[in-house]
Amino acid sequence: MSEIIAVEARFEVDGTIRPLAFFRRGKRHRVTSLGRQWEQGDERHFLVMTPSEQVYELVYQASEGCWKLQRQPEDFRPPRRVV
Repeated sequence: MSEIIAVEARFEVDGTIRPLAFFRRGKRHRVTSLGRQWEQGDERHFLVMTPSEQVYELVYQASEGCWKLQRQPEDFRPPRRVV
C-alpha cells in the first residue's frame, strides 16, 4: 500500500526531519514516538507510533516533496495461519 498523505513535520537546519502528526481520511494522528529511520534512494522512511500504540511507516520523498503512508498497523501483524 502507498497513499499520499499530509504530514506536520519539523525540518531542522542539520537535515533532521521529525514527523509530528499526519492526516489520513480526515483525521489527525499525533506522533507520540519515533522509531527506526532509514534512507532508501531519495526516500526517508520513519516508523512512528500514535497515542493508541499503532505503528505506521511514513515516507518522505525528497524529489517530489511529498509524504506517503507506506504501511499501517495491519501490515505489521503476522499473517494468520489456516490449519
